[in-house]
Amino acid sequence: MPLHEVVREIKAKRIAPLYVLYGAETFLMEEFVKLLRSELIDPEYADLNVSQYDCAETPLSAILQDAETLPFLAEHRLVLADNAFFLTGVKPPSKVEVDADELIRYLDEPAEYTAVILRVNADKLDERKKLVKALHQKAVVVPFQPLQAADLYGWVERRAKQYQARIERPEAMKLVERVGSDLRLLDKELEKMALYTGNQDAVITDQVIELLASRTLEQNVFALVEAVVGGQLNEAFRILYDCLKTGEEPIRLLALLARQIRMLLHIKMWAPRGYTQQQLAGMLKVHPYAVKKAMEQARHFDEAGLRRLLGILAEEDFRMKSGQVDKRIALEVFMTQVAAQLQTAKAGH
Repeated sequence: MPLHEVVREIKAKRIAPLYVLYGAETFLMEEFVKLLRSELIDPEYADLNVSQYDCAETPLSAILQDAETLPFLAEHRLVLADNAFFLTGVKPPSKVEVDADELIRYLDEPAEYTAVILRVNADKLDERKKLVKALHQKAVVVPFQPLQAADLYGWVERRAKQYQARIERPEAMKLVERVGSDLRLLDKELEKMALYTGNQDAVITDQVIELLASRTLEQNVFALVEAVVGGQLNEAFRILYDCLKTGEEPIRLLALLARQIRMLLHIKMWAPRGYTQQQLAGMLKVHPYAVKKAMEQARHFDEAGLRRLLGILAEEDFRMKSGQVDKRIALEVFMTQVAAQLQTAKAGH
């Protein structure tokens, strides 16, 4: 069932006896558990009516027995069971016995006063299993996959409102491009920016993002290439030295530069054939906004020049790893070679 529908049901106090949560987006999953807990459990008696288990350590029979225990001084209980790997194709980390039929029998007559949550950090459930098929029929199964494109930008806009701030779509896209798509990081950045803007309903602008948003290492490399492409070699060297000051390994920086140049090459090859930004993002497994920015960068290069740069990167990688060259100097030389490649391309036009 889609997450927004499940949330609507919970807020209408229509609580299911069992929820199965799976997927890689753990931040959204945690937010969902908080919502269910706040809607179901009186905070005054939470310690008495909320239980948490690890399915790798506790038999399922004991967890279900707790679910059938009457709530204390309250109307409802919440039982949360993590690491439900028996619902996936992953080999469980322990040998705790799981009686699937016992869970199916429980769902035939579940405790009306208890909500059970089975949670597992896995991309998918094993749909071949009898238990998983039964859960799709008798429980609420909610996938939590990483948000993409418009869904991600919409989440950023809604999250800003929770902090009494406002962010428009172009700025939401810029923030994602700068910070990445990790919701936990985005949440912290939005909270920080809302506090900085101060007043209620303040707007998070481009200037606020530039001033406050933390760059990931990948975004620093992207900005480094952007600076070189824009002819701002001094700015590019500043970004490089900032990365080195924070202890980043030069070989890793070189690998990220190679990845960025490869992305430019793929875009140079495939965009003229009619591939859209969305299709290129899926092919390259990167965020659509990164493709948009890379398409702007790729205009400054020709295909042969990008292939030459990749050859230089491969050679410098070997020289760095074999101790033939100072790692920092190798990075500096490569950046000047990129700038020279751009000058050659401009002269050719």
